[in-house]
Amino acid sequence: MNTVIIREDDLMETIADALQYISYFHPMDYIRALGAAYEREVSPAAKDAMA
Repeated sequence: MNTVIIREDDLMETIADALQYISYFHPMDYIRALGAAYEREVSPAAKDAMA
């Protein structure tokens, strides 16, 4: 069995790419709902997580 080493930079880049892909290809109704939820949210940490 071979051990695979995943570098932190590679992991971060992959996650960022995936999030960018998801944000680009979400249907407009989801984007609107997320925006509305963001506006209603009072917790700064939760807003940061949505941004």
